[in-house]
Amino acid sequence: MMETDNKTRRGRILISLVALALVIIAFFLFITMNNERISEQNAKYLQGSTEQSARRINEWMTDSQTEVKLLASMYESTLGSVEDIDVDSIKQLAEYTKFDYTTISLSGGRTFDNTGKEGDASDREYYLQGMEGASGVCATDHSLFYDDLSVIFYTPLYFQGEVVGVISGAYREGSMEEFLRTYIFDEQTNTYLVERDGAVVAHSSTTYSNNVHNAVDLYLEEDGSGNISRTELEEAFRNGTSVTFIYQGDSGSGTAYVMQVANYDWMLMRTFPASITDAMQARANLAGLVLVALVGGALALLAGFLLVQTMRQRSKLISESEHVTSIVNSSLALFQRFAVIDLEKNTYEYLKDEGIKDDLPRNGEYHMFRYYWETRFCDDGERDRMKVELTPEYIREHLTPEMPYLHLEYRLHDQETGEVKWNQASMIPLQRDSAGVVTSVLLSVQDVTDVKEREIAQHNALQDAFNEAERASRAKTDFLNSMSHDIRTPMNSIMGLTAIASMYVNDPERVKDCLTKITTSSRHLLGLINEVLDMAKIESGNLGLSEEDFDLPETVESLLSIMTPQINDKKLNLKVEIADIKHEHVVGDPMRLQQVFVNIMGNSVKFTPEGGTVSLRIKELQSRVKGSGCYEFTFSDTGCGMSEDFVKTVFEPFTRANDSRVTKVEGTGLGMSIVRSVVNLMNGTIDVKSKLGEGTTFTVTVYMKLREGDEHDLTPLEGLRVLVADDEEAACESACEVLRSIGMEPDYVMSGDDAVAAVRDSEKNGRSYVAIILDWKMPGKSGIEAAREIREIVSEDMPIIILSAYDWTAVEQEARSVGVDAFIAKPLFRSRLVHVMKGLIASDEPEPASEYEVLQQSDFSGHRILLTEDNSIAAAIALDIMGMTGLEVDHAENGRVAVDMLLNAEPGYYELVFMDIQMPVMNGYEAAAAIRAAAEGKGPDGEAIDPRPDLGTIPVVALTADAFADDVARARAVGMNAHMSKPMEIELLVKTLKEWL
Repeated sequence: MMETDNKTRRGRILISLVALALVIIAFFLFITMNNERISEQNAKYLQGSTEQSARRINEWMTDSQTEVKLLASMYESTLGSVEDIDVDSIKQLAEYTKFDYTTISLSGGRTFDNTGKEGDASDREYYLQGMEGASGVCATDHSLFYDDLSVIFYTPLYFQGEVVGVISGAYREGSMEEFLRTYIFDEQTNTYLVERDGAVVAHSSTTYSNNVHNAVDLYLEEDGSGNISRTELEEAFRNGTSVTFIYQGDSGSGTAYVMQVANYDWMLMRTFPASITDAMQARANLAGLVLVALVGGALALLAGFLLVQTMRQRSKLISESEHVTSIVNSSLALFQRFAVIDLEKNTYEYLKDEGIKDDLPRNGEYHMFRYYWETRFCDDGERDRMKVELTPEYIREHLTPEMPYLHLEYRLHDQETGEVKWNQASMIPLQRDSAGVVTSVLLSVQDVTDVKEREIAQHNALQDAFNEAERASRAKTDFLNSMSHDIRTPMNSIMGLTAIASMYVNDPERVKDCLTKITTSSRHLLGLINEVLDMAKIESGNLGLSEEDFDLPETVESLLSIMTPQINDKKLNLKVEIADIKHEHVVGDPMRLQQVFVNIMGNSVKFTPEGGTVSLRIKELQSRVKGSGCYEFTFSDTGCGMSEDFVKTVFEPFTRANDSRVTKVEGTGLGMSIVRSVVNLMNGTIDVKSKLGEGTTFTVTVYMKLREGDEHDLTPLEGLRVLVADDEEAACESACEVLRSIGMEPDYVMSGDDAVAAVRDSEKNGRSYVAIILDWKMPGKSGIEAAREIREIVSEDMPIIILSAYDWTAVEQEARSVGVDAFIAKPLFRSRLVHVMKGLIASDEPEPASEYEVLQQSDFSGHRILLTEDNSIAAAIALDIMGMTGLEVDHAENGRVAVDMLLNAEPGYYELVFMDIQMPVMNGYEAAAAIRAAAEGKGPDGEAIDPRPDLGTIPVVALTADAFADDVARARAVGMNAHMSKPMEIELLVKTLKEWL
């Protein structure tokens, strides 16, 4: 039976081999026929494409001949005489042709081209033929004006029936190459325009076609393949007969086809490289080869299958044995140790014992195995656990039929090296008795130290994160508890004072006192709320900065006007000093900058006891940023100071010192965190130095862009003498430096008595001062007392100026009565000093008007605007203020009402819209977008309406409490023209109205 099967298999193999041989023979026949078919196909394609190109060239030459004749005809119509022929006229005509260049030849051969070049064409073919009255085309390797090939179309120029010249249009070699360029199957081929003797007139632009001067030179002597003889080729050129021949060029051989261009003596020759034919044949042959390979492969597989089948039985056992061995070896590589434990015989045997010391044999009694491992654990708890888990009773109890394996994880401690490792032991049942109780197990041990260490690290990280989250939660809880107290305190004051004011409505003084205290408490409450909102902006990453022009003196004066009442209430001393301020006009975010200053100085005032000192020093440093100024603001106080540990956390949110001296001071614990974030946004730095009981110094350095300030004519102030009196020498020197910078000649003294004496001496010596600047608060004789005595010495015309960092309104009436002419706030900025001096001495600076005067002086009568405001109280206030300017104001309670009022009003009825943002029904952004959409004929609900072009240009100004930089940007994005923040500033209101009305 076995022998019969073998004969059958041998017969099948022989049949397969014969079939394979037949397939190979068929393949070679296929290749031969396929190559002949592709060659014949390509020859027809070459002939067809050449004939198509010949027709196109014939049309092109005919069009060019017609164009040059038309050019001559146009030129003849412009001639009044032969003398009118000049270069300019041919230039104008040449602009209407597609030739590369155009020429005109006069009698005698003098020739001009359209670029103004001049030459002699008397020996040129086109000139000689044209003067004979013939039109035609010729080619030359070296034209009259260029060294390269030109194809020239020419025609005679007539005047009054006589030939007076020749006009020609030419294509240069580059244009001919572009025109003749041809691709066959995405590969560029050679195309030649040749004369009847085979001479090449023009050719396509390939790397080797430039070297062919006669088409017959390409002829390849090759027998067979249907190639014609060289004599036949030359005869075909002479007779203008179409012919195909085999060529040999620089890039290889191929087939060329030649045919005559109709109506002309030129021939067109195109080559078809053998590489294209070879590539096509190779692709077709490859397809056949793949098919043969697939068939041959199938037959080979069949033969191989039959051979393998005869050997499979013999190798089956060997293969299975090797497979099992491979699995075992791979499994052993994953584990350090394998051991078989017989629970009935109480024995063990190691199959692999990597890492086992010599004192434990590879096999033996199980109690020796247990003792060895129990002694390797590093602590008693681990040892006691493994004593239990390695007992046969524990293994039998836990390896139930439902439990396929048992994992034991334990820690080992090497007493010699001190190294600690983690292992994982797995027990897999090998045998069970009839009751399902395990009788032997396979123990595998794997080192999981790396995994365990990562697990422990992750656990520790999670624990740290939990602790941090818990700490943050406690901090925010403490913060909310503190905020509850801090917010309720001013709120209770406001409610209580409101009740008191209502009980004393007939007592104006009592009501005024209550209102003043209510205002103070309201501002404090607003400050607390702003800090919380700013911190939320910072944490969400939405805090932004605006960029606007502002003056540094105004920001500092605003800071001092905010802080002075608090400083006076606590009876603190305020010192303000400036140094080297060269640029006062800057670009930045003044509100954020002031927020930084108020937070820092506010803390100084809070934590400085009565009688202490709060100082501010402003200095302009050398800037490392082009176009920006570097400013250093140093805030110092003599307050309680901070501990070293608290200084490290002073900029963290919700942080307040745990100090009995400050626990009664209200605050959110967010101020300094906001300060650091704002300073960072300004690309600045903030440093703090503090010592308990001695005070704190904050140094803020920021960069701000510089802008050009108003230029003042300082000529009237040059050389004028001024006396400065201040009890601080640094303040005197700073003031004198500013005075010198504007051209004045200052002197200074350090007391009121010295000031009086200096004025008296100057009057006696005939070197009188033109102005006196006195500090308000000086020890001994104050500035006002000194002013009284000085006024008795000098004339009424000499200005006396009081310089102070405090609010002088309380003593303004007294100061005016003793002869004081003006007040200047500390620190003494250059622009403020120039303003006051020119106002007092040069009398060309008007006094600033109050807000009430600004409103009274602004007349907007005849203008009607629309105010959109949902809050009735805010609307009433705005209507009163705007009404004082003469404006006619209509009110809309939300954005939808405002849109409807605008749509229902005649175009031009409203000239401006003030738009609140946060409103019910339709907010300000939606309303502004709807107003702009109405200009395009789209209603507020998306319906089609009659277009209102006036609503596309009407000014819309945001008037809102949303005052952040991104709020301004969003208002602009929906079509608003400007942005005003609440509370409404009178000067900004008037400025906005003037700008848009």
